[in-house]
Amino acid sequence: MTMKDKPVILVVDDQPQNIELLEAYLVPQGYEIITAVNGEEALEKLSGNKIDLILLDVMMPGMNGYEVCKKIKSDSDNTFLPIVMLTALDNRQAKIEGLETGADDFLNKPFSEIELVARIKNLLKIKFLHDEVESKNHLISSMLHRYVNRFVIEQILANPEKYSELGGDRKEVAAFFCDIRGFTSLSENMKADEIIHLLNSIYKKLTEIVFRNKGTFDKYMGDCIMAFWGAPMDIEDETLWAIRAALEMQVAFEDLKQGWPPELKKLGIGIGINYGEVVVGNVGTEEAMNYTVIGDVVNTAQRLESIARSGQVLITKNALLRVEGKIKIRALQPGQLKGKSLPVEIYEVLKL
Repeated sequence: MTMKDKPVILVVDDQPQNIELLEAYLVPQGYEIITAVNGEEALEKLSGNKIDLILLDVMMPGMNGYEVCKKIKSDSDNTFLPIVMLTALDNRQAKIEGLETGADDFLNKPFSEIELVARIKNLLKIKFLHDEVESKNHLISSMLHRYVNRFVIEQILANPEKYSELGGDRKEVAAFFCDIRGFTSLSENMKADEIIHLLNSIYKKLTEIVFRNKGTFDKYMGDCIMAFWGAPMDIEDETLWAIRAALEMQVAFEDLKQGWPPELKKLGIGIGINYGEVVVGNVGTEEAMNYTVIGDVVNTAQRLESIARSGQVLITKNALLRVEGKIKIRALQPGQLKGKSLPVEIYEVLKL
């Protein structure tokens, strides 16, 4: 419900005169009224309509109000659905029993119009605020799904303040870069919409693999994907997960090529992975920030990706130390990477 919608109230009472009285009070206040004369009908009406609040009589034939309330509240979708119990039983025990079944408020018969309307407005305001928070959380969750897997999203939503401020921490992560080989020269002869369509189809497949393997998506850089493992949440075997994702990407990319025209089948992907300490956090401004990793470890991973041939997954010595004995590798000649004064030990991953 939003404040612009017409709130819907389900009135449940076996006495027609009580229903008529409640309608006379509430319809002029702008509420839409749905009625039920017993518990069974109330449950049917609830399942078939978007209800914002229930006025529920306690004493009814068949299922009494307590039983109906307990059944409604047992459904997790109705945990925050306000239920006001209407009762002629003006005693403490009756109210305690109602609270135990999940009722949110009570009105003793006969009740005044002013008190009835005031309590309904108050409960609907609380429900609106709750629904607004839930809607925002759903939106945040949907947005976060573009970057991280479900486990990480749950952790972020549990502590949103921690992950929504500018600034960073030092953490050890596996930094990952994947670049499409041969794309730049090929794209010179393609139309803009063809380039975007091709990139999007590739990105969709490869980014899904990042998420499936517990990775955090960082950004797209032209025809390159940047990701990392180990932040914002620590995960066991982060480098192994990154390598597993890299090998899956190589297989998935070859599968994608099966349906492509001959000129596109020349494409391939090269991947570079490094492990070490980085600065991780939100970089930018309050209006536009990017959750990313920064440092020499990241730069080295990118340099490694730049020399990886089509079909290769290259890792550093630091990354290898995290997965030694768990993967099959081939040692390559140490490479002189841009920005490095000394050659870097490089290993090609063959298989898990």
